[in-house]
Amino acid sequence: MAADPAARAVVVPPGEGHRIGNVEFLARTADTPRFTFGIIEIVPGRVLEAHVHHDEDDAFYILEGTMTFMVGADDVAAPPGTFVLVPPGVEHGFRNDGDVPVRMLNVHAPAGFDRRIGLRD
Repeated sequence: MAADPAARAVVVPPGEGHRIGNVEFLARTADTPRFTFGIIEIVPGRVLEAHVHHDEDDAFYILEGTMTFMVGADDVAAPPGTFVLVPPGVEHGFRNDGDVPVRMLNVHAPAGFDRRIGLRD
């Protein structure tokens, strides 16, 4: 199969992603329609209320700190190295109960999440 002549690699140096709030997007909808990929930082005490993504998977990988995920009726502690995959239609939220910021990788598939929260191409 021949490569698409318009295809290009996306290389983002450290700290040079596209930022909106506490999310640094490294792969945006403008880069690929398949997914968005970002680094999220959650300060101590911050809570993201329960919500549902009806048409996308939402995946997290904890790099630093411990996040508490609220998935359905369960609270799940997620220390560094934990992977959480939330399929479409599953209610979820999270909170940082610790004393240090949580840094986590986040993938939404398919793409579009960046645009929904206000990032422009």
